Amino acid sequence: MAQGTARLAPETLATRFSAYVTERFPFAAAVAREALAATENAEAVSQADIEALRVRFEPELRRRVSALAPVQPGDTTPGVSSADRRASAVAELVEGCDGFLRRAALRASLTTVERREILRGMMLTRATDNRLKVFFAGGEVRYGEGAFQGKGFRSLGQEAIYAAGVRLRRGEQFRGETWTGDVVAPLIRDLGVALAMKPDADAVRMVLSAQMAKAGPPMNGKDLHIGDLANGILPAAAPLAISALTACGMAMAFAREASGRVALSFIGEGGSSLGEWHEAINLCAARRLPAVFCVENNQTALSTPVAEQSAVRVFADKAPGYGIPGITIDGTDPDEIAAAFAWAVERARAGKGPALIELVCMRMCGHAHHDDMLYLGKDPQPSWDYAPLSDQGYANRELYAYWSARDPIATYAARLEAEDIIAPGDAETMKREVEGLVEAQARAVIAAPWPDAADAGRGVFANEAPRVRIDVLDQQVRRGIDYEPGLPEVEAASPFDKKGNTFLEGVMLGVRDALAADPRVFVYGEDVGGRYGNAFLLLRPLLEEFGGRIINSPLAEGAVLGVCVGAALAGQRPIGEMQFNDFVATGFNQLVNNAAKIRYRWGGSVPMVVRMPWGGLRHAGPYHSQNTEPWFYRTPGLKIVVPSTPSDARGLMAAAVADPDPVLYYEHIALYRDPRIKQALSGSVTSVPIGRAALRRAGGDLAIISYGAYVHVGMRIAERLAKDGVEASVLDLRTLAPLDREAILRVARHCSRVLIVHEDSRTGGIGESLAAIIQEEAFDSLDAPVRIIAALDTPVPYSPALEHFFLPGEDEIERAARNLLQY
Repeated sequence: MAQGTARLAPETLATRFSAYVTERFPFAAAVAREALAATENAEAVSQADIEALRVRFEPELRRRVSALAPVQPGDTTPGVSSADRRASAVAELVEGCDGFLRRAALRASLTTVERREILRGMMLTRATDNRLKVFFAGGEVRYGEGAFQGKGFRSLGQEAIYAAGVRLRRGEQFRGETWTGDVVAPLIRDLGVALAMKPDADAVRMVLSAQMAKAGPPMNGKDLHIGDLANGILPAAAPLAISALTACGMAMAFAREASGRVALSFIGEGGSSLGEWHEAINLCAARRLPAVFCVENNQTALSTPVAEQSAVRVFADKAPGYGIPGITIDGTDPDEIAAAFAWAVERARAGKGPALIELVCMRMCGHAHHDDMLYLGKDPQPSWDYAPLSDQGYANRELYAYWSARDPIATYAARLEAEDIIAPGDAETMKREVEGLVEAQARAVIAAPWPDAADAGRGVFANEAPRVRIDVLDQQVRRGIDYEPGLPEVEAASPFDKKGNTFLEGVMLGVRDALAADPRVFVYGEDVGGRYGNAFLLLRPLLEEFGGRIINSPLAEGAVLGVCVGAALAGQRPIGEMQFNDFVATGFNQLVNNAAKIRYRWGGSVPMVVRMPWGGLRHAGPYHSQNTEPWFYRTPGLKIVVPSTPSDARGLMAAAVADPDPVLYYEHIALYRDPRIKQALSGSVTSVPIGRAALRRAGGDLAIISYGAYVHVGMRIAERLAKDGVEASVLDLRTLAPLDREAILRVARHCSRVLIVHEDSRTGGIGESLAAIIQEEAFDSLDAPVRIIAALDTPVPYSPALEHFFLPGEDEIERAARNLLQY
């Protein structure tokens, strides 16, 4: 059969159309079937004939629907007339039916080359899965004296997902310095679509090596998931909905570039219960971003059945709630899957926004290799056929029997043979070919070396030395210490000037500098755009010039952060904003488990900035005053900057936007309009290096170390002490991660007495970490214990009287300083 001549029998088209409208629009099914019957002809089986039918069908359907009962006057909901509501419903019906016919045309357009590729791709998926199970069950890979099984997952029963990739932008023509094709975000059941992006031996080797933790791609043993962004495969993460928001951010980048690229998100029906998945599909729908969402309803999330996961009738019914189309199709029918994804991607490229595709199938193996025994009742041998279900298995027996008869490989091979696309025996030949390919790569993985052990300390940040443990009491280490280093130079800075710029203006100018210098920069957050300009009006001066790049997000902090991650991976330079740093808690996963780990796991660069308005001293209570910087201080992979002056606010923003790693930019709200710290800012910006503290005042009697608003408290305390002849140094940390350990230890060794002051609670705060560093590495230079003055270990109270007691006051800090001097 020639390419492009796959056929649908006339009755197949009509029957399938009837099934579709009955499922999606049951009360309009009769009129829709009548409209099709009135326009269909016996030849409407090829792509061209179905496209011609589409042209005739739409007006016929509209005519018949308009002849139904007249609309009653009045509003259906406040401000929405009955006529408008009916028009909306008719448009949804027409679009849905037209979408079905477009998918039918696309199905008819599948070439013999594409369909043979799909069959081989499904076989390659199962052969790879089987070999992963053999690795797990055997002892071929050994570490030391024992076998290393690896941890892995299979896609048994879901191999038809390979077909989702056949009409994507993929392959050699999209490889270059960066990937310019579409991007898929697969999870653990989506090996097929990952292989579709690169169906070759290297991809199989990557998959096998991921489970067996060997050196090299995809993650050099640092994680067990697969991915290859250089070929359009976004590496997965164990928290399931992480990649949905990352794909969302990539779609935002594709839309900003007008590149025509599309991001595709895959998740199981269980994972669709996660809030991040809702945030992702909602914001893509609101912005009409070029994305496709797939829910693979495989009947059980590990062991939880669908009825205990969601009360929805079918998962595609969620789509209208987001204002997008949704379809439910057979997840074991590769032709339907290929057509559905081709349609959804086509819509997305045309600017029509996302669609939701539900694939109904069943997981025919355990959740992971170790779970097969529980799921099936016994551990099966890897095979081309499904294992029988024993009485001891927890899988649903009726469902397992139903789906056992719908093996996508066996049924598709039979279909292609019946249509003379493959000859008898071709399927077996394909199986032997892919088995040989997979086995060759498995032998290579067995022979491959383990990663260099020192790689465990590499790759947290770009361009940093490997991280190692240092024994500070080792004599060789101690011989290299300068115990009389002297103080760093006091950093030159513009004097405070009541006619100068506020701290808020310093932040604003930093954002403006970035927007003006680089078209890839955009601002994303709640209430930042439109005519508002952020909760503090900080961005309002920028709206006229840069309004198109200051973009309102939905009220969803996880979405803000996930979009920033994805857009950064796609080459943009996003500046995200948390309206108050307290609210970052709902986006914690995106920072700690996504942004922070990407470079370490697979070498991706995430150049994003997150603005974090923070701090007390304002009587704002427990949800608008917290110190969240300690939450992230101990998370490797996140940089944290904390400017305390308008000049540093501007300069650190420049450094943060230019940095190749994610930077949390903490801006103290109490400093925004503080007239005492105004500085005159020039027309040009001087970048402030991340990781370098600033000595604000020199003195040899006491070191006061702080950050944020309490730097100025420290300066006022130092001035009080100076009246009594006591000279104190004041070190502004300015960057919390990475710390300027050299500056901290220099002032500690020089002054011999150290007072750490911050407004955060003491327990688990930055101060305790600094004290540990100082006592361990500068103990010989100390004349007194390191003191920490911090807030109470309570939530931040609201009442002024309570907040005054909660925060360390200047009198208390001065007393602590004088006691330390007398020790």
